[in-house]
Amino acid sequence: MSNPWNPAWEEAAASCPPSVAVHCTLELWHISFDVPVRVVTGVADDMNFTLEAGAPRNSGESVTFKAIPFRADFPEVGERMPPQIKVTIDNVARELAPYIDGALNYRGDMVALYREWRSDDLTAPCYGPVEFIIKKVTVAGESVVGVAQIANLANRRFPKKNYTLAEFPSLLP
Repeated sequence: MSNPWNPAWEEAAASCPPSVAVHCTLELWHISFDVPVRVVTGVADDMNFTLEAGAPRNSGESVTFKAIPFRADFPEVGERMPPQIKVTIDNVARELAPYIDGALNYRGDMVALYREWRSDDLTAPCYGPVEFIIKKVTVAGESVVGVAQIANLANRRFPKKNYTLAEFPSLLP
């Protein structure tokens, strides 16, 4: 598989106007959580964003994302393996520790939704959501590190769209 981070990708990522910031967010969910954990990186204060219609939780509502720094490496690109990235969330002693402790006591995958919002329009994400499964979670000091990969990539239906006669009558011979 070729490297997807080529000069065209770099140009697209850099084409945002200088006056507009892109806010990267994660929404974490586990069966042991009573509410989703939402974090935004690169800001000093918590921020409110409006979730997209059809979001799994709080669809179309304005919700608060905690200002907690996180980072992710670029995914490994290789043959016969799904892309995986290492996600690190820092300074989690107070905010995330109770959730992580609860999640470690229950068997089940942690789900992360990645979204981006532009600072000039906080009413809907400009990118995402992209769903990841977080595995191999470790706590080191005040950081949580996990390995994220696309949820069940090998068993996804392709093409995802169902082409029905009701929607596409020209399919009838």
